[in-house]
Amino acid sequence: MYALSSEHEVFLLGWNREASGAGIISEKHMIHDRKFTYYLIPEPAAYGGGMKRMAGPMKRFWKRAYDFLAENSDKYDVIHAVNFDTARPAFQVAKKFGKKVVYDIFDYYSDSYNAPGVVKSAIRKMENSYIDQADMTIICSEERKAQIDGSSPRKLIIVENSPEDIAVRDDFELNSGSVPERPKVVYAGMLVFDRFLRETCEVTMRRSDIEWHVAGYGVLRSYIEECAASHDNIFYYGPLPYDDILALEKKCDIMTALQDPSVPNNRYSAPNKFYEALMLGKPLIMVKNGSLYREIENAGFGEVIDVAGGNVEEKISDALDAIIRRQNEWDKMGRSARDLYDSRYPWSKSAGALLEGYRSLA
Repeated sequence: MYALSSEHEVFLLGWNREASGAGIISEKHMIHDRKFTYYLIPEPAAYGGGMKRMAGPMKRFWKRAYDFLAENSDKYDVIHAVNFDTARPAFQVAKKFGKKVVYDIFDYYSDSYNAPGVVKSAIRKMENSYIDQADMTIICSEERKAQIDGSSPRKLIIVENSPEDIAVRDDFELNSGSVPERPKVVYAGMLVFDRFLRETCEVTMRRSDIEWHVAGYGVLRSYIEECAASHDNIFYYGPLPYDDILALEKKCDIMTALQDPSVPNNRYSAPNKFYEALMLGKPLIMVKNGSLYREIENAGFGEVIDVAGGNVEEKISDALDAIIRRQNEWDKMGRSARDLYDSRYPWSKSAGALLEGYRSLA
């Protein structure tokens, strides 16, 4: 949003899955030095549970999103639709009112949920049709081209998940129970099963020499809250604004980007945590999956674990031990990570691709 706002007027229409009500929630949010309007549709929906639990809430969200976009069709020229969740109302309104659509695929939907094969096939066909109709499609890595094979995008661009290179504040206050001498592991993001968060939590509860600092929301929130309440080396901060997430990660020592490769969508993984670790210059633990893990092996700024064959908790613990043994090299590891961000994955490169793509829509 911030990158686009340098050349365009931007507002957000989103889904508040933790609220209910007939009206639209209107909020103002600052991103750096610019203020943006967020319109949020309050429609309750659980996190986790698969497509079956999402069907009803999503249909209601689609109708309300369509109505809002139709009623405000004079206020925009392009709909930037993120994921399958928002595609149906976006394309329906675009067709009726002559708007352009940018289809931004964070996660390819049929590979993101457990569902019968016939359902997955139908969703894949539908999502590919959205890609074919879109004036521009965005994916987050070269590898994702294979995932959308079978579609024929009119224009395809890549926008990496790198964070913007900003001066992250260093005054974030860790929980008062944190012990300065203990290495601090951090995860801030969606609290879902495919990030090996239960396994990381179990490892931390068995050890007294490390801390685990967690922020975010999702289906595992109550579990992590309970673990934090009963163990003095686990700290849960709740959902945080993105600037605070980066500040928390900066304050800690070791980051994780652990995505279960048995989930089809994760096989094309380009996790935000990988790019955040680069920008912040932090040692990182990652699963052997996709291709980004090779960057860790080549530059030596962390550990890669192979979860094939099980014993995930043991492998996470061993990876932590390996990084902690190299504590005197953390500054060097951090410089290697940051050099990789500057040379290959700067946000400025992706922002430029995004803006150039939008210019081509005119």
